[in-house]
Amino acid sequence: MRILIPLIIVAALGAAAYYTRQTLMRWYEKATIFLKEVRVEMQKVVWPSKQEVYGATFVVLVSTVVLTIAIGIEDRLLSSVLDLILSLTMS
Repeated sequence: MRILIPLIIVAALGAAAYYTRQTLMRWYEKATIFLKEVRVEMQKVVWPSKQEVYGATFVVLVSTVVLTIAIGIEDRLLSSVLDLILSLTMS
């Protein structure tokens, strides 16, 4: 019995080390394949020029300002309409 417990512990540690090693090897292989695929896909990317980036940024900023103003006007109008309705129903 005295030798059985240490033998079980050694066997469990050996199994854990083997399982961990196998798991790490599979993870490493998957990570390597993934990074190779990323490299291939990154070579297919067509990056915009500096002028295109500036143009797109300008469009986004102008659109944001225009929509902000439009939503602000709509909010004021709807608030006025709601105030009018509430004042008519309260009196």
